[in-house]
Parts: sequence; C-alpha cells; structure tokens
Amino acid sequence: MTRNFTLLAMSLVLAVLASTGCTLSPRRRGFMLGPRGPNQTTGATAQAAAPGATSGAAPGALPAGSDPQLAQLNQVEQALTQQGFTRVGPAVRNTNMPANGMVAYAIDATAGTCYAAVALGSENTDLNMVLLDPSGGTVAHDVRTDAHPWISFCATSAGRHIARLQMVSGSGSYYYALYSGPSGRQVDLSAIFGGSTDQVQVAQIDPTTAGRLRALDARLTSDRFRRVGEPRGAVFSNREDRSYPLSLQAGTCYAFATLGGPGAEDTDASVIDGSGNILASDTSTELDSLVRFCPESTGTYNLRAMMYGGTGPLFVAAWAQTTAQQPSAPTATVIATQSTAGATLDENVRLLDADMRARGYTSYGETSRGQLGEGESRDFPISLEGGKCYAVFAVGDGGVRDLDLLLLDPRGREIDRDIEQDARPIVRVCPERSGDYAIRVRMANGQGTFVYSPYRWPRGTRGPFNLAGLMYVRLAEVTSLLGVEGYEPSSDFMPDRGRLARQGRSTTKRLNLPANACFAILAVGGEGVNDLDASLSFGGEQVAADQTRTAFPAVRYCTTRAGSYTLTIRAAGGAGDYFYQVFARGGAN
Repeated sequence: MTRNFTLLAMSLVLAVLASTGCTLSPRRRGFMLGPRGPNQTTGATAQAAAPGATSGAAPGALPAGSDPQLAQLNQVEQALTQQGFTRVGPAVRNTNMPANGMVAYAIDATAGTCYAAVALGSENTDLNMVLLDPSGGTVAHDVRTDAHPWISFCATSAGRHIARLQMVSGSGSYYYALYSGPSGRQVDLSAIFGGSTDQVQVAQIDPTTAGRLRALDARLTSDRFRRVGEPRGAVFSNREDRSYPLSLQAGTCYAFATLGGPGAEDTDASVIDGSGNILASDTSTELDSLVRFCPESTGTYNLRAMMYGGTGPLFVAAWAQTTAQQPSAPTATVIATQSTAGATLDENVRLLDADMRARGYTSYGETSRGQLGEGESRDFPISLEGGKCYAVFAVGDGGVRDLDLLLLDPRGREIDRDIEQDARPIVRVCPERSGDYAIRVRMANGQGTFVYSPYRWPRGTRGPFNLAGLMYVRLAEVTSLLGVEGYEPSSDFMPDRGRLARQGRSTTKRLNLPANACFAILAVGGEGVNDLDASLSFGGEQVAADQTRTAFPAVRYCTTRAGSYTLTIRAAGGAGDYFYQVFARGGAN
C-alpha cells in the first residue's frame, strides 16, 4: 500500500511538470525549467560547473576580443578583486539558454560572509536574477531589462541560498560567477554596466530627534526592550523608501522605529518577509513610527522605511526584548548597516510578472495602469472560461499603503478577495461557468498609481488523488519552483489530504525524519482556503515555519537530528480541503 501510494505521488509530480511544459532533470545540485537546447545547463553549485556547461578556466584565460561576455566578466572580476572579493569556484558558461528557461545555482553561504553573483548574457537578451534564502524567501533581485543581472548580499544565516536565473526574452549564452568578500561589504556594480549607482546621503541625528529617541528608549524600557546598536540615518526625498535587511531569531520580540528629522512630515515603518508580505506596520500620519514584531521562525526579514511626507533625514532604530532566560539584548547584528533603494512600481511589476511566469502562467489580456485616491475603486471587466484557472495581481507605487482586490461574478457577488494590508494583492480563481466577471481594485489606504495584470493557467487543471481546480494548480505552481531548487518528492513519505472545517482549525502529522537531510514540506489549500500556516516542531520546539499569507506554504528544513517531527497545518484564513507532500533535496545542507 505504501509503495503504491508513493508511486502515485511520483506520478502526480511528473504529471504536474508535464502539464506545465517543464523538463525536470536531476543533476548534482540543480534543476532547469523550460525546453532544453544543446549543451544546456541544468543547474550547478557555486563550487562546481553545471553538467553540460563550459567551466574550469579563469575568466581571463581567453583573449579579451574573442568573447564580449568574457571580456565584461574580466572587468567585473577586476572591480570585485579590488574590493576584496574572490571568485568561488570556476565561472560557468551556459551555451544555449532558451526563451523562458530557468536555472538555479546553489550558494552554500556562511553567516556573516558577503557575496556577489553575476550573470552576463548575450546581446539582445533579457535575464533576471532572484536570490532565495534557505527558507525560500526572496532576499534580493535584479529584474531590470538587460542582459547582465547581478546581486550583492551579506548572508545573515548559514545555509543553502538559491540564485535563480530566468531568460525573460531572447535566447543564447551567458556566464555565471559567484564571489565572496569581507563581512559587511556589499558592492555596487552599476557603474560597470553604465547605470547609476545607489547614492545615499548619510544623515547625523539632530538634538530634537535625539531627544525623541531617548524618550522612546525610556518608553520601551518599561516593556523590557533594549536598543540594539546606534540609529542609522539617511536623507530621503518625498515618497522615497529604503529596505534594511533584518536578522531575527524566533522566540525574541523586536521593535523598530523610523524617526523623521528636520523637513520630514510623515514616516512609515513595515516589517516584510521574503515574499513581500507585510507582517507588521505603522502607517499612521505621525512624524515617527513604531512597529513591534515577534517572528515565528528565525531568518532574514526586511525593514521598509519610507518618507511618506516631506523631505529630509530619516533615522531607523531597533530594539530587542529581554526575558528571564535572555536577560540581555542580542549582541549579533539585528539591522544591517547598509540599505537598498526601494523598488520602483515598474520594477515590482517585473518581479511579480517573472514570478507568475516561473510558476507556469501566461499573460491574459492587457496590463492596465490607473490612479486612485484613498477609498476609491475601479472595476476591470474580465471574461473567464469555466473549467480554467486564472490569477490576477495588482501593485501600487510608493504612495499606496494598502491595495485590495475583489473578484465579482456576473451577478456582482464576491467570489474571491485579497484584502491583506499590503500594496500587492493577488487573487486566483477556477470558475465553474464561463461568463463576464469583474476585478475590483480598491485603495484601502493611501493614494497613487497602480498596475493591474491578469494571467491564465494554460494547461491541465486535474491530476491524481482527485486533485482538481484551484488545489491542483496551486500544487503545480509550487512543485515547479521546488523542482528548480533541487527538491523531488520523497519516496519515504506518503502524501495526504484532509479538511479544515473552519478558520483557525489545525491538524498535526507525525514525520520520522533522518538526520543530515534537507526537506521541503508543502501544504496546499483548496477552494475556500486563502491562507494556510505550516510549521515543523521537534521535541516540543518549533524548528521551522512558513506563516506567509498564502494558501500554499512550504516549510524548508535541514535536519541535524533524527526522530519524530510534528507538522502542524492551520487554516489561518478561510476553511476547506488541504493536501500536503514531503519533498527531499540532495547535496549538502
């Protein structure tokens, strides 16, 4: 019985991949999505070249004029070497990356070490690069319209990071190289490629703002919070935002503040996870803002600081709460010393579009742009075919604090919605009947420009285990992404499905996991479920969790101890059927 169920599980994943038109080819530590071409890279670690790819020679081994991409890589390497960075392993060459192809490269990072990953594509191509941390959250990205994406990051935790390359348009060859450098040193390669660098004007705190900071210290002390480090200040323009990486520990509560200096009128603070979900925020109209946040899982988060009104210095500060077990504040860095410029509206649109296409969707209709004031809404008609599945996202600019999406049936009744407090809502639907529907974009808080973009799932919507419609498509989406990261269905665990009868209800599963192995445990909700939480515990202690506001969480965890682990699945939003499956990954932790 177990063997038959496992074979069915494998059949499900193969059916999912076949329905998405993807090729899943196991290699040493990587996978590739999309049709193959000759000598196609199928993935590589940072330490070894991908099978079928050219590597092993130093970038300067060929004459500069024989290969423009290689000549540019020489230039990049020289600039990085001057800043104390060294290449990790050989540069990898992919000789024929097809249109819409996607390749993942593993980066087995050391905590505190900084890295730079660079890809150089052939002329008239558009490459995107997205970096995922060990929990699957997005750490950094470069989705500009060009052939030379690069990212620079400092690892806040050790473990397998993934650099995901996607050929958005065109096809051809590219080089990929990874570099490591000194702690606390991120690099800016914009000047090499003819772009503008991220110039930040550092600000010194003024006496008035320093007085408000001392008052905030005193106020938080009564709740056992202690400030971690000195405040960081920069000069912001109106509606400008910057992102500060956070390294947070489960079991500790934190407070983060933005304080406006002379010229500032209204500052906002938000804690955001790797998927862009807002976990805590203060978007009041006050000069200063304060958010408190207790992470469910250890990992990398981001503090988004925004000058919502005015121009001038903006300062960010962090506090950690002490307990009887931890009587002093953490000594490790909580908030990074460097920040990155907030993404523009067009950049956010490209990032979301790349993600939708990576999941298997295609554009459906026209992308639209509009403006709304607070409390206003706009309806977009959309014709949907029964038995097919669709997804629609909207994203707002810096002035949009909270944007909602509602899907209305031909009679005007609400059948799906995303009303979470964020500026990038998304709805998915698999209607039973064809008809003229409507998508309502509503400005719940703020004002500004938004972009609306609909997508269609172009392939099958049914599979094994009687999975159909929304549940099957959600499973297909995430299975495709996990395949790129090197995860495959584990033959040691049976998939299972069940029902969470009401919101707030949870269920537990026992999993006997071996030591020194890496897993991704995927839970998927069906119709009526819009938010599932999943967590993994060992010996009564939570070791990993995915509490992002999604109906298909994936808990990633590399075990150090063998034993009985507990998987908890909770209906955080809505109620209905769920399905879960265990995936395993080969290679080092």
